[in-house]
Amino acid sequence: MKILKAMTAGLMLAALPLASHAEDMSYSFVDLGYVETEIDGVGPSADGFALRGSVGFAENYFAFAEYSSQSVSGVDLDITTVGLGGHYGLADNIDLVGRAGWFKVKASTTGASADDDGYLLSAGLRGKVGESVELDGSVIYTDVGGSGGDDTAIAVGGRYFFTKNFAVGAEYQHGSDTSTVLVGVRYSF
Repeated sequence: MKILKAMTAGLMLAALPLASHAEDMSYSFVDLGYVETEIDGVGPSADGFALRGSVGFAENYFAFAEYSSQSVSGVDLDITTVGLGGHYGLADNIDLVGRAGWFKVKASTTGASADDDGYLLSAGLRGKVGESVELDGSVIYTDVGGSGGDDTAIAVGGRYFFTKNFAVGAEYQHGSDTSTVLVGVRYSF
């Protein structure tokens, strides 16, 4: 039942009727950043890089893709995510945002590897504070299925735009077993 409710909420957000979006917020961008993940019960943190992108289309929709590569204690962890989303303007400076997607996780070490895949649903708010600051927050539900299970995480982030197209930012995501910090740059187009 929990999965059905999360899926329904995500699909409803992605299918909201067309409406005006928050002023000057682009849903077409490329992010490059440093990412660090702390896994509960595991020694040192995993760290590496993340590359993310989004392309807006049909006024209120976007396609997104994300890739991160992290390492810890001789284990490489690669995560690839693709999906679709939608946004609905609640006010001139704030959007309601929903996403639905598929992801693949691959863990590898010398001579061995394992991978699994699943889906994600997220819902949140994204808005502008003044001319140069953008903030967002969301709830992200992921399900790997089988023994991999599911997780619900809270994510918050912010960006400072030096120009209309170039920003620096930071994000924090906390799930039941992991905490992730991403610091990077964004180019919007």
